[in-house]
Amino acid sequence: MSSIPKSVVLVDNHPVVVDSLTNRLNASGDFNVVASVSNSDKAFFDIMERVPDIVVMEMELPGRGATAVAEQVLQRLPATKIVVFTSYDADIYLDFALKVGVSGYILKTEPLDVLVEGLKSVCTGEKVYSASILDRLDFDPDQGEYFVKTHSYLSTLTLRQLQVLRHLVRGESVKEVAKTMTLSERAIESHKYRIMQKLGIHDRVELARFAIREGLMPA
Repeated sequence: MSSIPKSVVLVDNHPVVVDSLTNRLNASGDFNVVASVSNSDKAFFDIMERVPDIVVMEMELPGRGATAVAEQVLQRLPATKIVVFTSYDADIYLDFALKVGVSGYILKTEPLDVLVEGLKSVCTGEKVYSASILDRLDFDPDQGEYFVKTHSYLSTLTLRQLQVLRHLVRGESVKEVAKTMTLSERAIESHKYRIMQKLGIHDRVELARFAIREGLMPA
């Protein structure tokens, strides 16, 4: 790697994790943690201000959520690499991350050295995944991208629909989802209708049960 440390922004709402990562990454000499943020709403603005080389991001965050932020960041800062560092390993979360275009997905059960080495690989243009994650992925040589092997009905949804669904199954109203995602209530209602139509579901209770079965929310 370059003799100049790569700048890193941490996006995680667990202080112990943030402290551990900050100490380990800074001690490596290869990275410099320039900021840490605990929620996705503030994360986007901090990342745009800092323009870091790498963002290490928890998958489940207060606010709009990690994928919404990652999508916006990668549209505006395509050179910035985003690596997910999370405890959430359900296929739907992998699908979320892969659709957005993150550079890695590493589980928090891994030693921190695995993350550090993974970030070094990301800096050279590689994609990095925990071994248990990689076992569940296939590679499409035509697209040059990884995808989740197992089929989920949720994979029929667009990224935006997945993001809307994530909020709805938490019990948020259409009005609350619209405010969080900065969309109109009419747009959220339209997404909600299309989600239920695609999944063959007719009410929100059934939708919540489905989300639990598919690993989108805890039981």
